[in-house]
Amino acid sequence: MIAVVRSEWIKLRSVRSNVSTAIVAVAIPLLITLLSVAFMGETSIDDSTLSDFVLGTGSIAVLLIGVIGVLCITQEYSQGTIRLTLAATPGRTKVYAGKALLMVIFGAALTGFIILVSLVVGSLILESRDVPGPHASMSAGLLAMVLMGALVALLGMAIGTLTRNPPSAITTLVLWPLLVEGIVGGLLSIAVDDDVRRWMPFQSGFNSMFPELPDNGFTRWESLGYFAAWVLVVTVLAERRLKRRDA
Repeated sequence: MIAVVRSEWIKLRSVRSNVSTAIVAVAIPLLITLLSVAFMGETSIDDSTLSDFVLGTGSIAVLLIGVIGVLCITQEYSQGTIRLTLAATPGRTKVYAGKALLMVIFGAALTGFIILVSLVVGSLILESRDVPGPHASMSAGLLAMVLMGALVALLGMAIGTLTRNPPSAITTLVLWPLLVEGIVGGLLSIAVDDDVRRWMPFQSGFNSMFPELPDNGFTRWESLGYFAAWVLVVTVLAERRLKRRDA
C-alpha cells in the first residue's frame, strides 16, 4: 500500500494542472482573508473577524481541493495511463484505496496549510493595526474545515471515477452545492412546508464550518458526520464501478 501511495503522490505532484489548481486553492482564500483584514476599518474588527474570514472562504478552498481529487483519477482515463496503473497493480481495490488515502491526506494537509498561513499572517496584520487577534473558540470550526477538505477531496475522486471525464466530474462537483442543492432543497421545502435544506449533503457539511451554527437541530459534528456518510456511499459505489468496468 505504501508503494501505491508513493506512486500516486509522484503522479499527483508531477502534473501541472494539479499543481496549478492547488496554488489557486491556496491563493484565493488567502487573498480574500488577508486583504479583507488589512483594509477593514478598525471599528469593524474584533477577535473573531480573522477566523470568520478563514471559515467564510473555506467552502471555496474545499471545492477547489475537490477539483484536484477529480483530476487525480480522470486525467489517467483521459490520457490512457490508467491501464498502466492497473497493470502495475492488478488489485483495483488496492489502487483505489491508495488514491483515496492520498487524497484524504492531501486534502487535509492543504486545508490545514491554508488555515495556518491565514491565521499567522492575519495575526501579524492585526497586531500591526493594534486590534485583537483570533479567538481560540473558533478551533472547532477550523478543525471541521480541515476534515471537510479531506472529505471533499475524496468525494471529487469518487465522482471522477464514476464519470471518467474531467469536465463532467468538475461540473457535477461544483454545481451540486452551488445550484442543485439550493433548487432541490427550496422546492422540497415548499412542497412539505418544512426547511429540508439541512438534509442536503453539502449544505450540512458547510454548516459544520460556520462560526455560529444555524438553528436546524444539528450539532457541528452531526452535520459533518452526515456529509461524511454521503461521501462514503459515493466512494463505495465508485470503487465497485472501478472493479467492474474495463479500463
